[in-house]
Amino acid sequence: ETLITPRQQASKARSQTHRARLRVFPRERLLEMTAKTRNAPPRATAMLESLRGLGYSTAAALADIVDNSISAGASEVRIEFQWDGPGSRVLILDDGQGMSDPELEDAMRLGDKSPLATRAAHDLGRFGMGLKTASLSQCRRLTVASVKGGKQSCLRWDLDELAADPESDWLLFEGPAEGSKQHLASLEGKASGTLVLWEKLDRIVTTGYTVDDYLALTVAVEAHLAMVFHRLLQGSRARVKLLINSHAIKPWDPFMSGHPAKPWTSPPASMRTDGGLVVAQCHVLPHHDKLTREEFRENEGPAGWTAQQGFYVYRNERLLVAGGWLGLGNSKAWNREEAHRLARIQLDIPNTADADWKIDVRKSTARPPVALRTWLTRLAEDTRERARRVFAYRGTPMPT
Repeated sequence: ETLITPRQQASKARSQTHRARLRVFPRERLLEMTAKTRNAPPRATAMLESLRGLGYSTAAALADIVDNSISAGASEVRIEFQWDGPGSRVLILDDGQGMSDPELEDAMRLGDKSPLATRAAHDLGRFGMGLKTASLSQCRRLTVASVKGGKQSCLRWDLDELAADPESDWLLFEGPAEGSKQHLASLEGKASGTLVLWEKLDRIVTTGYTVDDYLALTVAVEAHLAMVFHRLLQGSRARVKLLINSHAIKPWDPFMSGHPAKPWTSPPASMRTDGGLVVAQCHVLPHHDKLTREEFRENEGPAGWTAQQGFYVYRNERLLVAGGWLGLGNSKAWNREEAHRLARIQLDIPNTADADWKIDVRKSTARPPVALRTWLTRLAEDTRERARRVFAYRGTPMPT
């Protein structure tokens, strides 16, 4: 007779208990206990209209489009502001690698790429939303035409067409709108490249808006792009050339690199984090007595000397945050003060650190992780004090 060991007896008992539970909870009962779900996709018109309110300025929206061009390997990006009253438009043309029809469809889909996905080291994107959200924050009709391998594809989002049928789905329209084909002519004959066309500029050309306002907007956009992309524009190793209405944008360097009157630049310092290596370099700019009037005006930045003090956070050499103290301080967060207006600190973070730094969709805000705050505060304290002494002693040798 076969002997049954204690371990086999225990296993048999567990099996009997399991079968008993199955009898108590048959398959139908188990299915009833499973959480119930519903499919609840967003309504296209309502979602697209809501996404228009993310808070982009025109300059920040165009910077997002330029990001895509640079990531696509473009060596030149041309931005054209064409005035035609309510029919005014903006065109962004690059000479990058272009997109096939399936690639263009993916690029026009909202949220095509997960922000959790690993990106190429040089990629300036993150959320898979920038082209759409940035563009539609400024216009009601977004048309993108792209050439790859000599073949052209064209798709568009048209909010007015979708609004005409509130129950419409997420419909992408093929080809340019009636009367808009002529604006795609700059792609003809090209082996590769992409053209982004903004029409129905309801967030820009509002009641009372004039051609002078439009020209002033181009000046503001140029200043912003000159700052955001200055490291990609400057020097013999420039990665890209940007033009507005055929005028080349000159880079604006917030650190006045190489100026003979600059009193102090620190050696680079680095700190390794879970998200990658963060590199910092601190700068104190010259007192205005050491600058010509033209130099003083050129180097104050788009927001002025006092507002431009603080940290400059870069990701793949693209500027995310231009000034401010990132909420750092001792007993309370530091404010921008006149005495520290000559202090500027360059911070480079990798695109693997986006979550740690809480980079937003517009790529315009960043918050340092807790693990770096003490280190950054110490760097800022030293730089602020050095800047204060240069400011107080009018650029003469600082007392020890």
